[in-house]
Amino acid sequence: MPKVRHLLARSTDPEALPEIATPEEWAAKRTEIEQQVLAVLGDPGEIPIPEPVIRVYADNTTSPSYRHLVIGYDVEPDEEVRAHLLIPPPERRQKGAAVLCLHGTSVEAKDTQLGLGGKPGRDYGRLLATAGFITLSPDHVCAGERLVTGYKPYDTKPFYDRHPAWSAVGKAVWDGQRAIDILCAIPEVDAARIGAVGHSLGGHGSFFVAAFDTRVQAAVSSCGLTTWVDNPKRLNWAREGWYSYFPKLRAPFLQNAALPFELHEFAALVAPRAFLNISGMSDPTYGNNETLPEVGLQLSQLYQVLGEPEKFAQFLFGGGHDVPEYGRALTTAWFKRWLVDN
Repeated sequence: MPKVRHLLARSTDPEALPEIATPEEWAAKRTEIEQQVLAVLGDPGEIPIPEPVIRVYADNTTSPSYRHLVIGYDVEPDEEVRAHLLIPPPERRQKGAAVLCLHGTSVEAKDTQLGLGGKPGRDYGRLLATAGFITLSPDHVCAGERLVTGYKPYDTKPFYDRHPAWSAVGKAVWDGQRAIDILCAIPEVDAARIGAVGHSLGGHGSFFVAAFDTRVQAAVSSCGLTTWVDNPKRLNWAREGWYSYFPKLRAPFLQNAALPFELHEFAALVAPRAFLNISGMSDPTYGNNETLPEVGLQLSQLYQVLGEPEKFAQFLFGGGHDVPEYGRALTTAWFKRWLVDN
């Protein structure tokens, strides 16, 4: 089985044994990982943070479980995002808890969060709103109503034409933070009870934004976590065309060189806030599911060092790149535990 770099080792050598045993020692390692991630995310330049102004374009309420607003807000000057905002009535709300719902690489983009598209179970926005959470479901940077004319969905070329020194992941973090700004500006939302969830692209997107925004108190990743060392599909994370996550990792991937960070180390930046990973062991998407049990063990050990063992959980099911009903139930229960009952 491929070696997994140990979170609690000071060295990045996969053979290194764990030696970090205190929160203070982890804080130093965490700073190193964060700096390495930031270097790979790239430089957006001087972009002013827009004021969290909400523009309501439609009220499509048909469900008694929530009010459905189609809204717009700016993530950069002259760059608007459209999103579905679902607000349950006062008697059904979960203490003002709200969840940012991030879609996968579906042509329907944010509309998957309402149940559109050919694959079931992706509608976290609707699922959680029905359970009493306020949900915000925006379009990703190169999809839905943000898709540039003449390009296929999830082609990042127009983004890199505008921001050649940045990365799609850096942009996803930035856009996620602007979405959380919007949630915090909604009177019905308790800003101390915010979560993030997604599947596939949205799955890793949930811990990408949670890693860099401590306003996210609980995150759930569905089929979004893997490791890169000895992974035959790792170049998918730094493609030359279509969706390129981390352009700066292409050279070390091709050269089989040491990596500045691993994906489970990125996820570890969420700790000690609540993080649930759900992955299908028959999922062919990422190339090395056999490392996931070890990843879960390492993250669990980290949360124990930080004194919050219950705030990490991993559920590995036998299926593929899917969202089974029991995974949806677990997701809802996770947010209730850490955003409502906590």
